[in-house]
Amino acid sequence: MALEEGPVTPRPGSPAPQDRATGASTAPLIRAENLQVSFPRNGGVARAAGDADTETAGRGPAVRGLTVEVWPGECVALVGESGSGKSVTARALVGLAGPQARVSADRWDVLGQDARHWTARRWRSVRGSAIGFVLQDAMQSLDPLRPIGREVGDAVRIHARSGRFRRSERDQDAAVAALAAAGMPEPEAQLDRLSGELSGGMRQRALIAAAISAWPQLLIADEPTT
Repeated sequence: MALEEGPVTPRPGSPAPQDRATGASTAPLIRAENLQVSFPRNGGVARAAGDADTETAGRGPAVRGLTVEVWPGECVALVGESGSGKSVTARALVGLAGPQARVSADRWDVLGQDARHWTARRWRSVRGSAIGFVLQDAMQSLDPLRPIGREVGDAVRIHARSGRFRRSERDQDAAVAALAAAGMPEPEAQLDRLSGELSGGMRQRALIAAAISAWPQLLIADEPTT
């Protein structure tokens, strides 16, 4: 019996395929072709009794026909008017479009794998460790009753196995390092402060610190400068 040579499929969270000679990546970190995202419209009820397209009846398109790819070392900006679907696209690309969203693509590769049929559990295995995601609204994303040090420290603990910060390090030290990397001024002095005590820019840096705490291969940020 002869084995046919084919592409190697990496496990979730593993690096994208690389060229053995040069070490350069031979595939983008993420690639989506003809990405479509829709949500229920009018409670999901068909707009007309005779609507022939039963797949899209009662649904409103948020993203239509988008193609995007990001390679290692590359910075890609998605620019558009308010309400044009930028946030929906960012969330869809990391499996966070929501339970009511219908997401499809002709091709959707994440870290060298076909992600079109990934389960929620599969997405969780790569989010945070291999793919970092910075939410748009820091005020709503951070717990107002928990100090910033604990917010970032939790992210460090969850992803410590794959990140630069190891479990052997004190959580506080790791949180300080992540905050410093995100550009937080005097990071040690901010550990015990609540999100409401910080400026908007400092809150955003705290979110960025949590997202990069595992030093992911890909970072997706939803309007990180707002």
